[in-house]
Amino acid sequence: MRTILFSLLLIPAISNAQFKRSGTELAKDVIRDYVTQKLFKNHSYRPISFGELKTNRGGDPAFSSLIKHKFAITQIESHENMKVPVQKEYLFVFYFNDKMKVQMAESISSE
Repeated sequence: MRTILFSLLLIPAISNAQFKRSGTELAKDVIRDYVTQKLFKNHSYRPISFGELKTNRGGDPAFSSLIKHKFAITQIESHENMKVPVQKEYLFVFYFNDKMKVQMAESISSE
């Protein structure tokens, strides 16, 4: 009886963790596409870190979840008639709607 009860209590926790992991993986894919196709088109993108996918509690109702993401972009800059690749790091917050589409991206800092 205890095993059944324990299993019944454990199943929602496992499926919630699986859902969060799946949501985070989807968010990473969507962010990669958003960064490379909208924010920094034709630049080299390298993900550095992702925060936890969080649900929006009490904020703007247009956003259901958000995630922080640190990444590097390599841009070609001209220095004394030479083209040199320069890598810059950025920290953004990406806001998603219920369908996991990016509604807004906000830069927190760049290094």
